[in-house]
Amino acid sequence: MREEHTAGSIARTIAGDIHLGRYKPSEMLPSERGLCEEFLVGRSVIREAITILQGMGLVDLSKGKRPRVESPTLAKVMEGISDSAQFFFSGSEGLAHLEQARLFLETSLLRYATEHATNAQIGKLVEAIDVCERNLGNVQAFRDADVQFHRILAEIPGNPIFLALHDTFVERLMKNRVLLPDFEKRNAVSNQEHREIVSAVIDKNSDRAVSILSGHLTRNFGTYFHLAMEQNASAERIETPTQTREISHE
Repeated sequence: MREEHTAGSIARTIAGDIHLGRYKPSEMLPSERGLCEEFLVGRSVIREAITILQGMGLVDLSKGKRPRVESPTLAKVMEGISDSAQFFFSGSEGLAHLEQARLFLETSLLRYATEHATNAQIGKLVEAIDVCERNLGNVQAFRDADVQFHRILAEIPGNPIFLALHDTFVERLMKNRVLLPDFEKRNAVSNQEHREIVSAVIDKNSDRAVSILSGHLTRNFGTYFHLAMEQNASAERIETPTQTREISHE
């Protein structure tokens, strides 16, 4: 009996061919007709397989052109995961899981940094702090510099997986937080903690550095978590009178 190919199995086969070098970066994949004949399926199945490959970061789809092979990179793979996971992380429980994972990741990175960070890497941390300080009242500029500070910690081990995890999850988490009314005061407190963290790194005091960072991250998460609960409670109070009126008309 002939094996029935699905879009998923076709995508996996083509992905394997790309990794093995059958299809080179920047080369076009065979035509839709050619792929249909190769796998004995209809055009809709091939189109679905190509969409899967695009989600894997292995092909580029430009309107009116055949799919072109892209170099597989960790960043592209993680970008696809990030897009898929955004709905999981939209609720309070999902965000709590993400914050806990971030705490584990960054405290481990910081312990490594206290032992192995070079003077140049410490200098980059200081530069990010200075940019934060100059932009305490500028929401976007401060957030960008804040993200950069934490990203430098992910860069220090030289492991692309840590950097990809930061870019995929931590950066999105930090940049999508709601704006608090006293943000400038909070920014000043956060940046002072950045300075204390770097001071501990210079002194090679990993316990002190991790203690400061742990307080820094858990306090920030607590603030946004309580704000979310207050907003949900407020929304429920607004909805309740409407629901009551609807019932009274029955």
